[in-house]
Amino acid sequence: MHTRTDRKDGRREQGVALIAALMILALVVTLAISAMETTSRDQQVAGVQARSRIALQAAEAGLAQALSTVGPATTPVLVAASYGDGAIHKGGQPSYRPDPNVADPIESMGALPVPGMSLNINGNGPKFQLELWRISVEGSEPNGMTARVEAGTAGLWGK
Repeated sequence: MHTRTDRKDGRREQGVALIAALMILALVVTLAISAMETTSRDQQVAGVQARSRIALQAAEAGLAQALSTVGPATTPVLVAASYGDGAIHKGGQPSYRPDPNVADPIESMGALPVPGMSLNINGNGPKFQLELWRISVEGSEPNGMTARVEAGTAGLWGK
């Protein structure tokens, strides 16, 4: 037989269980929202890193293009250009150009004789020298991320 006080205690227990369940539900929802925000932030960081790598690769492609033109008694050439397959790069192709932040993106650092390479037989013969160059390139990806690369190189040739 149930008394009136028994019913009140049962209702109180049901009320406490409801409050505990709501608190646990609120905690689970908070954890889920936090996990979604963390995932979203991680995706944003990964996107920025990927765009940064694309810009760096564009700058390196420009540097490789300039280095391929180093030759005897010639100034390296760096012409602004895009590279890559437009189908792969959604939104546009990465590009490179001479670094606009540098007064002279292709700068001659002078010529030096090569020690031990001055072959001189009977006063005649080839003399070799190194022509030193500093090349500065800026690469960019379609969304505006940029990267800069600077390299020194030397061309060896006989006079």
